[in-house]
Amino acid sequence: MMESPFIDNPKKGPLSIEDINLISLTNLSASEKHHLRMLAHCLQCFKSMSNDNPRGLIPVKEDWIEWCLKNPIMMNDDEFVQVMLEQFSGAAIQLENLSNDLKVAPLDLTLRNLIDAYEH
Repeated sequence: MMESPFIDNPKKGPLSIEDINLISLTNLSASEKHHLRMLAHCLQCFKSMSNDNPRGLIPVKEDWIEWCLKNPIMMNDDEFVQVMLEQFSGAAIQLENLSNDLKVAPLDLTLRNLIDAYEH
């Protein structure tokens, strides 16, 4: 079904260096930047879980678990998987709220949308 994008290169995260640099260039506080990175990370993870999701909806929790267990970084670390699932839960709510505000599908959100939401 879905494959973690980190299987071939587990040291690579879902955010590009350009994404990370864009976040660091914002005028946000350090804690806001950290939260923004976490939210952007979750968004990219959700997108990688959703190969067959034409409506752009947040994947279901079963997909989160399957995706985590296929990720080599997490497959033998139940505690980390639990933390990721908690992060995904919070991020899903925030992304759905923002997507409703912007009238777009959650997985159609961009990093620019997230930054704009934080800066306003």
